[in-house]
Amino acid sequence: MTEVAMKVYAVVAGLCCLAGCQLTTPAAQQAHCPTCTAAEAAPTVALLPDEQKLQYLPGGNYLPPAIARPVKPLSDYAADLALQLMLSMQFETAEPTIAISSFVLFDSQLDESNALGNQLAEHLYVQLQRLGVKVADIKLARQIRVTPRGDFVFSRGDYLDMQQQATYVLSGTMLQDNAGIVVNARVMHLLNKTVIAGGQIHIPQFVLTTPLARQAM
Repeated sequence: MTEVAMKVYAVVAGLCCLAGCQLTTPAAQQAHCPTCTAAEAAPTVALLPDEQKLQYLPGGNYLPPAIARPVKPLSDYAADLALQLMLSMQFETAEPTIAISSFVLFDSQLDESNALGNQLAEHLYVQLQRLGVKVADIKLARQIRVTPRGDFVFSRGDYLDMQQQATYVLSGTMLQDNAGIVVNARVMHLLNKTVIAGGQIHIPQFVLTTPLARQAM
């Protein structure tokens, strides 16, 4: 009887063991089964080469290299220039108003500009105003012109006021070198010709020759 009882006990114990394995949760099975855990983790490991294609960029952005911006826009260079001017300004009067004119090519006449010179002036309107500087737009007409083509308030001709209220003007020169354009900017008093602020930036040639820059210019 003892031998028969032992066989019955062994069979019952085996059945209980099999039932316990089937009732065990998947998480528990993975914890006790290294082979199953490795098999489940295999697809995740296979994705690592794709994730390694991502890289940390200098600006702290975690982006794929294909969509990283290669160069900073012209507005960023204008912001650097505006900050230099703001930090060096020495006003003779409180809260003066500054007009902005086109930047000119540094030649014998100083009366020729281009798209870069005009765009820098436009960007500086925004950047200086953001820094709290009062700016005057000399291209603002006396009234709004309503036409079939649209409603216009800017002008370069007969609609402008002959008298301008600005006492100071911001302008500068552009010099070509082997690596790009050197921009020298200054804020000047229109009457006594005093320079109250100055700044300098260098725009690399590869910025000026990008497709977007060529399209804008």
